[in-house]
Amino acid sequence: MKKQMCLLVLSLILLTSCAPAATTPAPTLAPLPTHPQPTSTPTPPPAALAGTPISIPNTAITTGNVGQLTQLAAWGNGTIIGVELSPDGGLLAVATPLGIHFYDASSYAETGFIEVKNSLNSITFSPDGKSLASGSLDGTIQIWQISDGSLQKTLKGPLSSITSLAFSRTGSLLASGAADGSLYLFDLETQASQIFSGQTARIHSLIFSPDGELLISGSEDLTVRFWQFSNGTQRGTIKGGSKSLNTIALSPDGSLLATGSLDGTAEIWRVTDGRLIRSLSGTGQQVLSMAFSNDETLPLLAIAFSDNKIVLRRANDGVLVGSLEEHTSGVNNVLFSPDGKRLISGSYDGTVRIWQVPETASLHVIGGFSSPIKRVVFSPDGTTLAAGMFDNSIRLWNVADGNPSQVLLGHTGQVNDIAISPDGSRLASVSDDFKTMVWKTSDGSLARSTGGHTDVVLAVAFSPDGTMTATGSADQTIRLSRILDGSRLATLRGHNGSVTSVAFSPDGTLLASSSLDHTLRLWSVPDGAPQKVLEGHTTDVLCVTFSPQQTMLASGSSDGNIYLWDLSSGTIQRILGGHTGAIRSLIFSPSGEILFSGSSDGTVRIWRVSSGTPIGTLRLTGIVNSLSLSPDGALLAIGSEDGVLRLWGLLP
Repeated sequence: MKKQMCLLVLSLILLTSCAPAATTPAPTLAPLPTHPQPTSTPTPPPAALAGTPISIPNTAITTGNVGQLTQLAAWGNGTIIGVELSPDGGLLAVATPLGIHFYDASSYAETGFIEVKNSLNSITFSPDGKSLASGSLDGTIQIWQISDGSLQKTLKGPLSSITSLAFSRTGSLLASGAADGSLYLFDLETQASQIFSGQTARIHSLIFSPDGELLISGSEDLTVRFWQFSNGTQRGTIKGGSKSLNTIALSPDGSLLATGSLDGTAEIWRVTDGRLIRSLSGTGQQVLSMAFSNDETLPLLAIAFSDNKIVLRRANDGVLVGSLEEHTSGVNNVLFSPDGKRLISGSYDGTVRIWQVPETASLHVIGGFSSPIKRVVFSPDGTTLAAGMFDNSIRLWNVADGNPSQVLLGHTGQVNDIAISPDGSRLASVSDDFKTMVWKTSDGSLARSTGGHTDVVLAVAFSPDGTMTATGSADQTIRLSRILDGSRLATLRGHNGSVTSVAFSPDGTLLASSSLDHTLRLWSVPDGAPQKVLEGHTTDVLCVTFSPQQTMLASGSSDGNIYLWDLSSGTIQRILGGHTGAIRSLIFSPSGEILFSGSSDGTVRIWRVSSGTPIGTLRLTGIVNSLSLSPDGALLAIGSEDGVLRLWGLLP
């Protein structure tokens, strides 16, 4: 892979040592709330936590009562989006979209919680360990007093979500990076801000140099930029990675910079002249996080991957030291203790693990967090909710009280979609592992695991009579399979991009599919003969569903638009706009009067189908991946990237 690089100005020299931060006692935190539950819109009464019985509504959601929708339950503590140690190593902070959990770094006992109501996305400790800054999806930056959990300041900079934060070495300045490439530097005393322009995509990493003279920013535009922040000038640029640059790390003495990319490549650069001195070949898995240790006897570079592994390499020569493999999902955070002896890792599997490096067995596990939810679906009788998870599992809950009833394990990749048979006896799941699995819902046992697709499988649906499944894959094909024995009935070819969604018509005679090729296709069932190609979308089509009356199709795309199609003619009836992010899920009410849409903009919008007008909006704290309605149309289940499964309905 050819690497390009701009040489740094020769005078760019960082100090070769970092002065140790003053050691301060771990602060006393505000007491842990009994039920740290975030506020939603609307809020009364408080949503029930998992394990708490709820009053199940018996009134269907209609165009006349959507204004009375209330969040009735919220199950899950949120996904881990950030892990940080206080400068003295005495306090561990774990951030989820819902707030910040604090743990004593010796006993690992939870000592406090700060609720953040605007979808937390990034955190960082101040150099004195007394404050913590948090950045949110709405562009808000907040400074919290750790001792009592009080909010000290609120800063407003970019209009885009905050993706990275860093305090200057003195603690007087705070740098913030945003999803749109904006870089702001705030003076915390005056709250005045300075804008640094140049990067054009999400800024994932911000680091101040050990001498406090430079600010280093890493962006998905494939650049790492060095800023003389005293006057706002750019001092140099490193360009690396053939795919999106995803993370960076700076050695404790400031002499080495490590970069990690989505193609699995890790590279080490010399800071003084921007020279690439080592490239660690790609594994094919995404690099999610990196960290250098401060242990002079064994200086290490930890590299965390999306395939659940953490690789330890010697920092000076890149030699492999060990591999940590206890996580069961991608590891999105790694950091070393100040003395370099321990490594802390956070994962999409909902756990934080503490390791005594270079030992490969973890010392302690902090659990209780959630994995991102990819898909939710009600059972036909409405008593059970099933969710396909990013951590490779399928989880089932009792709707009445939120108690977990089963966990189905078998996939070796994230579960992208699930479906339950019309009689409720079987659950089908598809995954990044190229497999389709069919489970018995009575006892959670695996009835069958089948292959056939040659790439990740993204979609699955049961036919209305329960005799077959349709699966759609990134290999651009759809497979129709018999439930009785798993045999293939037909392979449907025609799409020129990944098949993102499949749906059977209510009468079972048609199958609709959506694709990254910007089209929808209709196929006859069971022979799989092509019927129509629906063209009109100008971007990737991510989801499709039939209206209950089978007169209409609804499809959603990555540009945030929803298309309503006349099924008989294949023409566009209406385009619904309003979302500011990709449409991930669509579902009609049983009457067909309402369409619900879930989006990566963190909202669920409710539409009157007859006129195409919006009649309600639900705002959440994470990307909405999936929607499901109970069979009677009284409960709306929402599964999102923040790892919380929410139920909305009318108060009984």
